[in-house]
Amino acid sequence: MKKLYLLIALVGLGILCSFTVKDCSYLKNNSFKYKVGSKDVLIIFGDEEYIEYHENKRYYIKSDIEWLTDCEYNLIIQESTLPSFPFKSGTTMNIKVDRIKGKKVYYTATLGGRSWEWKMTKVSK
Repeated sequence: MKKLYLLIALVGLGILCSFTVKDCSYLKNNSFKYKVGSKDVLIIFGDEEYIEYHENKRYYIKSDIEWLTDCEYNLIIQESTLPSFPFKSGTTMNIKVDRIKGKKVYYTATLGGRSWEWKMTKVSK
């Protein structure tokens, strides 16, 4: 009977260890990229500012960032030089990190009642 309890405890411990805890604190003050078609978009996270650079820094979108938790934040768009950018200054987008796997961050973005899933990859500074 003791062996059965030990086996159950070990299996339970193995299952608990297989779950990963999200540590999103490394988003702050780091750089990431995501793709739009075949083009990379560079993202710079600050404590209070978020900047996306498009087409090798030819265009940008600057937003204030409001951290709700380490894994959730709001972006409040302030300025954009991106041609045909559809959102006005003051527009808010909510981002929730779903999971982190290595250098990849998978998240859900919500804006204007629409949500989509995306991923970004951490890049070296």
